[in-house]
Amino acid sequence: MTTNSAKYPSLQIYTVTKRRSGIAEVKAHIMRLSKLLISHSIIQSSIAVVSALLPLQFATSLQAQSFNEMASESSAQAFYADVQRRISAGIDDGPSYQLSRDYTLTPEQEAQLEQRRQDDETVERLRKDPVFMRYWQGYWDHYQARAEAQPGEFCAATYVNLHGSVTLTGADKSWDGGLLMFVGKDIPRPKAFREISASLTQDDGRPATVRIYNMPASSEMPGVGTLIFAVPSMPAALSGMRNEQRFVIAIDGKEVFRMSWKDGKKASNALRKCIRKR
Repeated sequence: MTTNSAKYPSLQIYTVTKRRSGIAEVKAHIMRLSKLLISHSIIQSSIAVVSALLPLQFATSLQAQSFNEMASESSAQAFYADVQRRISAGIDDGPSYQLSRDYTLTPEQEAQLEQRRQDDETVERLRKDPVFMRYWQGYWDHYQARAEAQPGEFCAATYVNLHGSVTLTGADKSWDGGLLMFVGKDIPRPKAFREISASLTQDDGRPATVRIYNMPASSEMPGVGTLIFAVPSMPAALSGMRNEQRFVIAIDGKEVFRMSWKDGKKASNALRKCIRKR
């Protein structure tokens, strides 16, 4: 099996076909680019922060639900304050606010209220943490993957959030293609480099079988794995970038990566501007 390009509703990557022409050349470029990215300070530092933040994330489903409510337009805080105001004023104007004067909590209910109070404290602490919020909201980094690169070479963009990172990067004049690199905690970390088949779903499209490179475990990025797709054409990939885009990757039927980005158009424009300097 080898690879050939195929157009998806969004990005273009290599899919499985029967011919083997050009696979060695593509693999050589992929190995070169992946080593540059994995050793780059931007990739290493962002993943180190994600790994450090993982224990600070939500220990219970209530914490996650509370945080999502607090971050939404209809703030849970506003609703809670309204309930307390009505209770304090003795207003019983609806079934949601009726409260019996002689109501006594059971031990189980008291424990649930205490757990909710602790959850709210955790949510509030995380909401006020600027580092956590930056990674929870997600952000882009733009750079050149190779320190001594000439203008227009090795242009890269990395999107990072609490799920990991997605990087799109080009090469130099020797290759018009590039790579799409995924880093996440559930991605396999083999002892040696391997090329495998995986299922990739972009947005709401149908899953496609693709050839993917699984990088070996790296001491520079402990606790996470790395998957790399070959991109046959950077201009085509940039044209296919959507403002909001979701990727789901499964290996042997098991989901190992799920992540979305936002502001993809700004990122593609920045990458295109960098590449045009070549």
